[in-house]
Amino acid sequence: MKNEILIFSIILSTVAPGIIATTHLSIYIALPSFLLGLIIAYLTYLLVNVKWDYQGLYGYAKDTHPLLGFIFLISWLISYYLYVVYTAIYIPYYVLNLDNIQATIISLFVGILVILALITNPYYAFPAIAFSQIILAIPLGWKLQLGYTPPIPELFTNILSSSLLVVCITLSTFIKGEKKYSPYIIYAVLIYGIALLYGSFLSPDLIGVYASAIGNFGLILAEFTMIRNLLFSINKIRLYRVLVLLSLPIIGIGNINYSLFYNSLIFPSVSLLYLSLFVSFLSLYKYFSSAFVRVLTTISLVLFIYGEYSIITITKSYLFYESVIAITLSVIIALILYYRKLSI
Repeated sequence: MKNEILIFSIILSTVAPGIIATTHLSIYIALPSFLLGLIIAYLTYLLVNVKWDYQGLYGYAKDTHPLLGFIFLISWLISYYLYVVYTAIYIPYYVLNLDNIQATIISLFVGILVILALITNPYYAFPAIAFSQIILAIPLGWKLQLGYTPPIPELFTNILSSSLLVVCITLSTFIKGEKKYSPYIIYAVLIYGIALLYGSFLSPDLIGVYASAIGNFGLILAEFTMIRNLLFSINKIRLYRVLVLLSLPIIGIGNINYSLFYNSLIFPSVSLLYLSLFVSFLSLYKYFSSAFVRVLTTISLVLFIYGEYSIITITKSYLFYESVIAITLSVIIALILYYRKLSI
């Protein structure tokens, strides 16, 4: 029972129901985007039934081809580490709408809490994180208000973009769980879907803001925990310790100009995330010969390509170059590692 609760709460934290319930999308976006997102969750469920250990998506990419493993490793680690530090800034400034010294204190406090959890046992924090989101996202007192429905061309692109809100559920591949727990991925995404759908009819109250803040904190801890799991599994413990030590100073620097810091990190982070997901989901073609699974895999890859395309095309000035350079450098570094035949 103890393991069941821990594993389910970790998986539930990766879909962040507290955030999703407050997105307030149009029902015409929420429903089709949930169905598309369900494909990504289902494919994640299939992957953990192939192998479920601390190497997660990296293991699948590496099994497909060593070069894909290197591309995944570089792009995924950079992506999620950037996510960890900029989300610590995002919570006080953008979710809680704080400023000045209050926001700085909260951002550093978030970083300290994550580090404390990591140096003890982060798994025990997830039940509180997951179930507090559920409680705070109960729509008591929320106002009946339909989400805005954009014009048809914009509606289509919004559906594609919103379907990718579920991608952090792929973090659950790094848990090392027993296959009997794999249905928890489906249960978690169904809770995600319920929150997404009722959020399209209801406008959250102030409590919803706290649900979103806890959801973001849960994602930070989940991401850093999975970074830890992966780096420990490939004997890169020293790198992990360096990343932990650097995180707090980087968060502190981010408070100097929080908007510049956030905008400068989010675009390369998300660009690299879609690259890592694309190369890892290619493994589904190797593991499964079923036409049905391969069609679903193709759909998911198209979604990741669209996500990459949308990030690159909406960015301007230096942000565009950041995204392109991040992708290019990740591939170049991976090629160098591959051709030097380094063993990771």
